[in-house]
Amino acid sequence: MRVLYTFNKPWYYHMALDSVLLSLKAQNKIPNTLRFLSFNPECILIGYHQNPHQEVNLELAESLGIEIGRRRTGGGAIYFNKEQIGWEIVASLKDFNIKNYEELSQYMCEKVAKALSTFGVEAKYRPRNDIEINGKKISGTGGVFQEGAFLYQGTILIDFDPDKMASLLKIPYEKLKDKNISSAKERVTSLKQELGFTPTFEEIAKSIEDVFKDFGLEDGSLTKEEEFMLEKTSKELNSKEWVFANDSTDKLIDTKTIRTKAGTFKIGFKIDKTKKLLEYIVINGDFFATPPSAIKDLESYLKFSYIDEIPQRIKEFFNKNNVNISFMNYEDLINLILKALNE
Repeated sequence: MRVLYTFNKPWYYHMALDSVLLSLKAQNKIPNTLRFLSFNPECILIGYHQNPHQEVNLELAESLGIEIGRRRTGGGAIYFNKEQIGWEIVASLKDFNIKNYEELSQYMCEKVAKALSTFGVEAKYRPRNDIEINGKKISGTGGVFQEGAFLYQGTILIDFDPDKMASLLKIPYEKLKDKNISSAKERVTSLKQELGFTPTFEEIAKSIEDVFKDFGLEDGSLTKEEEFMLEKTSKELNSKEWVFANDSTDKLIDTKTIRTKAGTFKIGFKIDKTKKLLEYIVINGDFFATPPSAIKDLESYLKFSYIDEIPQRIKEFFNKNNVNISFMNYEDLINLILKALNE
């Protein structure tokens, strides 16, 4: 397994490299890769299915010079200062004997929790995609599949300002209520807070490398093809078209936020109540779907459906397409959407 160190890069470099690595791994053109990364300048990254207006205090972020980006993977919005380290693995599913997203999430989180525990803390995996210490989140994770390959990534809070994070991110009340917490900063911890000191990027990377050493790690570098694709893709992602891709607020009449075991869903919609016709729907949230584009396809499939047709339409869509939403089946999704439309 190749090891890459890509510290102090802007968000679009990292997101572009994610895309390049996953695409080339799906074509079996590159080795399995373990990558470590950090962000400079500071940024907020929203999940693939999220709307930045719903997740980020955009005015405050702009005033502080904090950039906004979008990931290729699902999950929630994350604030990255310069004192956080990211880790990820891009590899073939067959090499890890992984059958589904839930198995992948548990496997990766347990591995990295074991690595963090070597510093003298008791880190644990918490479903669906968190690593916690003493009940507080220290690492959020997420991943995506593509043609027999996967990318799974996470971050580790080394030191951070909880008040700044809480002011920048719009944490849904439903999410905090579900965890019996009154504010976001009570939910999160850092290695400095737990240990009393801050391990270096190199020390943390070494601890993670040790738990994956059975894969035969070797320091590596990008290939010429990766570098060429990286430059092109970086330009595409560093754009408003990509970051604000899920901004459809002008077409919506109502939005309902519903917390589920699969994540927090924000269902925006427009209904002709006289005809009982769904004219428009947007499904945003911090959930994980494979392939990520399937949610957009489902939205299009449901447009201009009569309300009583929606259960059958969703069932048909899942039967025709290879779609997976982590911790949710199509019947759960039917109930979720009908609940949003009927509240």
